[in-house]
This record gives sequence, structure tokens and C-alpha cells, in this order.
Amino acid sequence: MSTATEIAFTARGAVADLFACRDPEVLLSGAAGTGKTVGALMKMHLACLARPKVRALLLRKSHSDLTASTLVTFKEKVAKEAIEAGAMHFYGGSASEPAAFRYNNGSTILVGGLDRSSKILSTEFDLVLIDEATEVSDENIDHVITRLRNGVLSYQQLIMCTNPGPPSHHLKKRADSGRCQIFYSKHEDNPRLYDAQTQTWTEYGQRYIARLESMTGVRYHRLRWGKWVAADGLVYDKWDDGIHLVEPFEIPDDWARWWTIDWGFTAPFVWQDWREDPDGRLYLVREFVKTQQIVEDHVK
Repeated sequence: MSTATEIAFTARGAVADLFACRDPEVLLSGAAGTGKTVGALMKMHLACLARPKVRALLLRKSHSDLTASTLVTFKEKVAKEAIEAGAMHFYGGSASEPAAFRYNNGSTILVGGLDRSSKILSTEFDLVLIDEATEVSDENIDHVITRLRNGVLSYQQLIMCTNPGPPSHHLKKRADSGRCQIFYSKHEDNPRLYDAQTQTWTEYGQRYIARLESMTGVRYHRLRWGKWVAADGLVYDKWDDGIHLVEPFEIPDDWARWWTIDWGFTAPFVWQDWREDPDGRLYLVREFVKTQQIVEDHVK
């Protein structure tokens, strides 16, 4: 005998708008910690629970980023009750099949990164969710859209979640041009941060907002208020702290090492030490910048 699994979830603000939306493309944009990813994952999860043979896809730019963050959120904050009740299970994948969450009713959520997309984008879907969508190119998005044709749900939808980037970003332009619907989430949408009944911040919310308030510059405007703003004085306006800055970590000794040099005397001399990971991503480890100095001195 099968048993019912009770899942309690209240959609607020932008997430409530997402649940009601049937547009082909939706961008869920907002500050850090507003509940965007949890809400989008919940919509996909509930659709798979409610309807047999739904095919969905959960994507990030890289497979490693997906497994380290988004999949953890899905397992611990969205699908935990269903997994514990045996209504679904995780399949780790094989040489012929990608990793996926498999539901007892035949629905499936495939998971992967665009750096390993050959298997996952060779099939058709009803729903696709791209987390941290500012990391993904416009061409990637257009390719994903062509796979939305499974036809089990009454609508086919691409959902993209992201913290804001610069206003010149292709995602913002995509929304401004009307190609996709955009909903803006705010911290008051997240019940862990804000009590809607008393209209006050929770104890955790007070601490979290205080951390965001301590930020400055472009990161403050994006992560606290969810604004699409660019940093002042940038030579390259595609710079995005959310993409191009990472927490320090131990660099493996076997990663390829690159030195780059831009010669200069009046203009700065620049030396940079880069490391390349197995997926071809480059990390700037050290940098030396100096003017009014000759080559012999740099060598020393």
C-alpha cells in the first residue's frame, strides 16, 4: 500500500508569481537569500510529484558547481520528505544515462552541467531550471529552449534563477526586450528571514540582513537590494563579482600553471600567475603591478 507524503510550502512574492506563470521563459531575479532557488526547485518538484512521466532538467554552468550547491539545496530543503518516504530516489548515472532524480510515477529530473551537456541535452523536457543563470551564455539558453517539447504538461517552461549582474548582461536585456518574463524577489519573500504575520525580521533574518548591510559598492546594491548595477570605472563592463570572484581554496599541484606579462614602464608592468583546473577554468592566484621600473628590477 502506498502512503501519502505531506509537503508544506507557502509561495510568497516572486515565487508565488512563478508558480502561477505559464510563460515559456521566466527569470527569477533577486538579492542573495530571498528564496529564489528553493522556490523554483519546489515548483519543478511538485510538478513531478503531481503528474506522471514529466521530464525536467536541472542545470548549472558546471557540473561541479551543481553538485556542490544546488543539488544539496534540492535534497535537503525541497525533496527531503519525498526521498525519505520512498516516493523518489537519486540515480547516479552511467556511461549511457545521466544522473537523475527518479520518481515512482515515472517522472524524472535530470541533473548536470553545461560543461557535460551532450547526454542531457539530447532529449526533450517539460521544465528546465538553470540556477545562477548569469553564468550561462545567451547561446546556451537558446539551445536549451529547443529541448522544451516533451508535451506532458500543458505548458513547457524554462526557469532561470540569478542574483543580478551588470545592466548590460544578456539576461537583463533578454527580459527588457520582452523575450522572457522577469519577477523580482526580495528578502521579505523568504519565511526564514521574515515573518509575514508579524511583519518583522526573524532572529536569523536580522543577522543575515546585518551581514548584507556591511557590504559596499556594487555587491551591496546587487546582493542587498537586487539591483542590476555595474561597478564604476570598469575597463571591461562584463565583470561580475558573483562570477569572477571565488573564496580562496587550496590549488592542487598538478593543475596547469600560466604566467602572463604585459610590459610597461610609464603604463604599468603587469605579471600574473594563473592556474587551470581540469575543466579549463582559469584562476588568478597572484598579480604584480608596478610603474617606473625596468625589466632587470622586475626580474629580481
